[in-house]
Amino acid sequence: MAGLSMVILGALAENPWGTFAVASTIPIAMIMGLINRFTGNIKLSTIIGVVLLVGAVFYGPSIQGTWLGNVLTLDKETLAMILPIYAFFAAALPVWFLLAPRDYLSSFMKIGVFIALIIGVFIINPVIRFPAVIPDFIHGGGPIVAGPVWPFVSITIACGAISGFHAFVGSGTTPKMLNRWEDIRPVGFGAMLVECVVGVMALVAATVLHPADYFAINSAPEKFAQLGMKAVELPALSEAIGMNLEGRTGGAVTLAVGMASIFSGIKWFSHLTSYFYQFVIMFEAVFILTAIDAGTRTARYLIQDFLGNVIKPLKKTDSMVGAIGASALACLMWGYLLNSGDIASVWALFGVSNQLMASIGLVCGETFVLKIADKRIYALTCLIPLAYLYVTVNVAGIWMIKNVYWNEAASGYNMVNGMLSVIMLALGLVIVLTSIVKWKELWASSRFGKVATINN
Repeated sequence: MAGLSMVILGALAENPWGTFAVASTIPIAMIMGLINRFTGNIKLSTIIGVVLLVGAVFYGPSIQGTWLGNVLTLDKETLAMILPIYAFFAAALPVWFLLAPRDYLSSFMKIGVFIALIIGVFIINPVIRFPAVIPDFIHGGGPIVAGPVWPFVSITIACGAISGFHAFVGSGTTPKMLNRWEDIRPVGFGAMLVECVVGVMALVAATVLHPADYFAINSAPEKFAQLGMKAVELPALSEAIGMNLEGRTGGAVTLAVGMASIFSGIKWFSHLTSYFYQFVIMFEAVFILTAIDAGTRTARYLIQDFLGNVIKPLKKTDSMVGAIGASALACLMWGYLLNSGDIASVWALFGVSNQLMASIGLVCGETFVLKIADKRIYALTCLIPLAYLYVTVNVAGIWMIKNVYWNEAASGYNMVNGMLSVIMLALGLVIVLTSIVKWKELWASSRFGKVATINN
């Protein structure tokens, strides 16, 4: 939750237009939830939600310079306090009231925005300005992640390839929203293909920028000054968009600026650069907030289940005290991480935890395949990616502990992040070792031959 929130901080800080548009989605989702709850008319709630959403973006410029604009001009520190408070209500409120309609609304935003962006890329055919390789950063020392390309290429750019968060949260929520079993494959697999498209489009947006402009956005000003680079088109883009774009780390601004610069090349759209930017910012912020909603609610259930072993009433998911207390504890914990770290430390911690979750997901998949498959060869479908991913995530985690979290010269000795990393890696090792014991039992059994005989 802290890692995902870092993206929102960079996008919405000192951005009243974007903050207004994103904040508007909360009452809009509640209105949609109430309409659908009491009328059952999902078409009506959808039309009202989409119209209000588009209206919020186009009305955004009108609030700048007003009292409302001043109230919504928030710095990163204030936003870092507000986000956990919002997540508390999202986790504690009924799913139908905020979380489900917000997720539903964001799906229209995500699909619509990316269809437009993909069409725009094909029409304009932008020039890729980044070199294929930047030798200075191959072995570490870059302004964002200090580690070498491997293993951090799999940690920094995570969700577009494999995501433990998606695997576990999606496995608990997606089946509840399906009408038929047959829909699971296109929804589950299709969702990850769409996520992959998001990753590809993010790379397109990043690489069409001048390298100096990219690093100016994704580095702290003092770090960027050390690179000896000078922004090329970023000052003009900042003026067209109406806000300073330097030092807005997290990736959301890179995508928005890259896409806005692409569309600014179309004569008819050149005066709408700021609108394109804010649309992409809203899409990304709403998309990430839906993940924070679902993730915090999942954390609430995990806390209730864990502490319920000692305090039995907490096990009940309909317990008001349990829901409020566990939601508050979850938000307090990830809110602390958000307020105590920066993009370099928190994003790496997020990447390690996410990919470790993905490893555990593959462990579960491997066990399942060995239990049901009639041929041993099928076990390789999960075992091969698991072997790569588990080694990668452990190397990255140990590197971060040694060179960043528990290295006073590098980051000031972050004891909390270091201990969290040690605990996560240790628990992952326990799960893998105990699973290997189970796999050996399944592999040695005569079940494979029996299943084949029955099938024949």
